[in-house]
This record gives sequence, structure tokens and C-alpha cells, in this order.
Amino acid sequence: MTENYLRNDLDTHVMKEAVSRSFNFRRADGSSFYAFNLTWNYGHLSISGDMGELMLEHYHAMPTFEKAVHWAADAENQYLLGKSNVREEYDAEKTAKSIIQNANTNIIEALNGSKWAGKSRSDGMRQIAQKIRKGILEKEDLEDYDIYFFNKKENFNLRLESMACDKPEHFWIFSEVWDKWLHLWKALEGFGHYSMWSDEEVQNILKPSYRREMRDAIIDICSSEDGALELLRNLGNHDDYPIMTDYSFTNYRLVSAIRWACQRLISEGIVPEKRAAA
Repeated sequence: MTENYLRNDLDTHVMKEAVSRSFNFRRADGSSFYAFNLTWNYGHLSISGDMGELMLEHYHAMPTFEKAVHWAADAENQYLLGKSNVREEYDAEKTAKSIIQNANTNIIEALNGSKWAGKSRSDGMRQIAQKIRKGILEKEDLEDYDIYFFNKKENFNLRLESMACDKPEHFWIFSEVWDKWLHLWKALEGFGHYSMWSDEEVQNILKPSYRREMRDAIIDICSSEDGALELLRNLGNHDDYPIMTDYSFTNYRLVSAIRWACQRLISEGIVPEKRAAA
């Protein structure tokens, strides 16, 4: 017996021809390379062809063909994609970049100084060092701004090590600006993931070459969403290091093609220019 998938829900429908407009865009030689159709019907604007398919839906913005063309021609890609039938996807590059930038934020501020109300930076380690070179300050003044120290505490409690202590400051004296790099070191397999905080290698995070190796590891792990999620679980803080998403490159191309086609319809007079306000 054939399943009645429609459940008689369409029995009372009547048929009426829908108003629509459709235009084909292709190269002058007739080639199908990147050829596409742009089609409007009430509340919808769609593209289909060699690059793929994408549909925009916005009944208030596109009640007529002319309004739809002007709306799409003037809008930003990101906004239009938000009105489309596609969704954002995991972005490996942005996720890795956000983790690295987040880890660097406090370090960069300590080096370059804070910036308040548009004023020039003056309280960073680099500014203090420059003033010392100019003879404005004494060399000892740099001590309060120096972030490049990592010293083991002389009489730390050995019992803490056996307890797998999760606080590096129980074993080391260091500038707090390195805290996020420290926890990345601990979270990354191949670095400190299976090590104790007392491990001598942890102080290598002060070396740019070592942090570059860590950055490469972060990029490699974040190449998959599962890898990024595992790294975040190791870090134990999802708020500071979110999974980043974006629309695919293909979908950006498709919505850009819609905007380009709509602009072309206006420039060639198929759709009139907007009337200037009186």
C-alpha cells in the first residue's frame, strides 16, 4: 500500500500562476562557464547555475521585482546571507586565530601600553625602555614593567606536585600576562598536556620560536571542529575561546553574484534607478 505522505493537506489548494521574473547571465560566446539564472518571485530572490544555488527570502523587502533588485544591490553580503537558506559553518582559520589573538592580548598591552580615550600609549615596556635609552628614566625603572621573567620558587611545597596541582603560580614566579599561553601549553598535546606545572619546559613560552611552534600546533588542531572542541575542553574555558563560524567561500561568491546581477539590471535600465527624495 502506498503511503499517503500528503495526508490530504493539499486537497483544498487552487492553482494560480505566480508572478516571477528570471534572467540568464552567461558569457557572450554562449559558454556555460559560471553561467547562472537570477529569479525573483514574491519575497524570494534566487540564483542557480554553474556556481551553485542560493535563495534569499524577505517578504517585506521583496514584494516586487524592482524592490527586490534594489534591496539586494544595496545590501552587504553578510546581511544578505543572514536572509538566505544557508547557515554559517565552522571556520578553522578564524577559530585558531581567535585563540592565538586572545592569548596575546595582555602581552601586547604590556609591551605597547594601554590606550585610553584616544591618547597615545605611554606606559608599556617598550615606551619605558625608550625613555631609558633617551636618559629620561633610569634602568631600574624598567623592573616594574618587565614581563620576561620566569623563576621557580625555591621552597615550593613538594607535596603539591604529587597532587597534580593545576596552578602554575604554586611553582613559578612570572608575569600574569603569560597566563593564557601557560594554559595553552598545558592544553596542547605535544607540549604540556601530560606534564606537571613544575616541568622546566613551561618557561619556554617566553621564547618567540617556542610560541610559533605552539601556534602551528593550534592551527593544526583547529583544522577540524572536533579538534578545536577537544582543545577547548582541555582549556576548560569555552567563553574565552569560542568556536568561530562563517559562511563558506562558495556562499559568499553566490551572494556576491546576486548583488552583481542586480546592479547590472539597474545599470542597464531594466530596473529604474531609485527616485531621489523630494
